Parts: sequence; structure tokens; C-alpha cells
Amino acid sequence: MADRQYDLFEIFPDGSPVWRVAITGHRSAIQKLEELAKQTANEVRAIHLPTNSLIAAMNVPKPGNG
Repeated sequence: MADRQYDLFEIFPDGSPVWRVAITGHRSAIQKLEELAKQTANEVRAIHLPTNSLIAAMNVPKPGNG
């Protein structure tokens, strides 16, 4: 199976997403997402856009904190 490409987004408190980078490979996408999560308090997500699949999210706000 070929490596998929994933797009990483930062989600601002108002809900607006900002594209950060495209990464090939699931493991690489998770590693880059971890790096991004350390650089911001905002939620970050890795998504496989062709299938609209969310593969990971970090810094997800807890209910009642947003």
C-alpha cells in the first residue's frame, strides 16, 4: 500500500482552520503533529483529505473550556 498524504491543520479558538503542512506517511504525520502541538496551545489535526478522515488530533479543548 502506498503511503498516503496527510494535511495538518491548526484550529483557532473561533473554529477557523489554518493549513500548516502536508506530510507523506502516517508515522511522519503523527510525528509532525506532535511537533506542532508543542508549538501552539491551539488544537492541531492530521487529516487525509481524499477520504476526509481525521487520523489524529492534539491539544483538543476539554468540554466547557472553549
